[in-house]
Amino acid sequence: MSAMLQQTLQTLLAHRLRSLLAIIAIIWGVVSVLVLVALGEGFYQVNTKSFSILMSDTQSVYQGVTSKPWQGLPARREIKISEAEMRQLEHQSAVKKLSVIYQNWEASVTDKHGRSLPGYVRGVDSHFVAWRKFRLIKGSRNITPSDIINHNRVVVVGWQLANIGGLSLGGQLKVNGIPFTVIGITEQSEGGVRMDNDEQQVMMPSPTFTDLWQKTPSMLLVEPAEGISGVVLRKSLISFFAKQQHFDPTDNRALYLPDFSREAKFFMSLLRGIQLFLGASGTMTLAVGALGVANIMFLSVTERTREIGIRLAIGATPASILLQFITEGGLLVLAGTGLGLLISYGTVILMTTVGIPDWLGIPQITLDAVIMTLGVTGALALVASFFPAKRASALTPVTALNARA
Repeated sequence: MSAMLQQTLQTLLAHRLRSLLAIIAIIWGVVSVLVLVALGEGFYQVNTKSFSILMSDTQSVYQGVTSKPWQGLPARREIKISEAEMRQLEHQSAVKKLSVIYQNWEASVTDKHGRSLPGYVRGVDSHFVAWRKFRLIKGSRNITPSDIINHNRVVVVGWQLANIGGLSLGGQLKVNGIPFTVIGITEQSEGGVRMDNDEQQVMMPSPTFTDLWQKTPSMLLVEPAEGISGVVLRKSLISFFAKQQHFDPTDNRALYLPDFSREAKFFMSLLRGIQLFLGASGTMTLAVGALGVANIMFLSVTERTREIGIRLAIGATPASILLQFITEGGLLVLAGTGLGLLISYGTVILMTTVGIPDWLGIPQITLDAVIMTLGVTGALALVASFFPAKRASALTPVTALNARA
């Protein structure tokens, strides 16, 4: 076996250019597959994090306007539910936890010097940041139950607003001229789905918000109890508020209860499809590289027909001829695959270091991608090497010796 490997290496070195071209073809194919799949994985991951918000079991509830008369009450009544009325939901068996959100788009937000900032204000509780999956920069803290009880004048601000206003942790901003201490700043998002200009919001304790403005809540977030599906929860909420606010339970304009899960699943399937398409594109490039190896092997058989005839004439078996040519093709593919893996990892590291657009996420070469690439490469290498080798082993000594006569 060692003699055959030595002979194979000598043959490949004797045809350096041909061997180099075959290796380059495989390298290009492997790099195409892994880099494209890595980009697709990064794109999928960053958008999956965003869509996970929409796929959450938590149900959002928005107040609307009735479209039907009910029990002597006219249509087109604006539904306004107070926080106390919303809190009555906590006694319902279908509800595990809820969060009442206030919002004011017309509030005056300025830095400590009075310079106007493009922000809006939300009144939230200690659960809101976790529900929206906001990550805070190092040194930040979330709004706590103590802040809620004591009506503390503290805020958590979006990263973009902090950048525009030069805000820092422990610093101050003013809302309607009243100073607030910045206790938290959200991390800069990597792209994906953005809702309600989250990056420019100012979040303060909801009691502090109601101290400034006498408003009804703008949104309610409801987390279902264990085993309660989204459909059951929505029916329960409509039934509860229909009795409480006196509107027709079939009036779908009185409350807006969006179900984002279907849309989120569709878009996540679409993202996975994009990733598969990129992988398929790279695989086609790899197939072209394997075809190049096959062509080079066929050329090798044609050029070495007389050599094959001599070897057969002095006692070499067709099986040994077959094994030698398969070994030659295998070594070419093995070298190309190994170098391709190294170059792929280097390319991904370089892209991460240099930086790519946030919406593309962070490229990732996964173990599944490597296994897939190795499997496809191995299968293509076997096909690319076997048929030329089979042709070589099928030659008869007389035909081979007379090929260049």
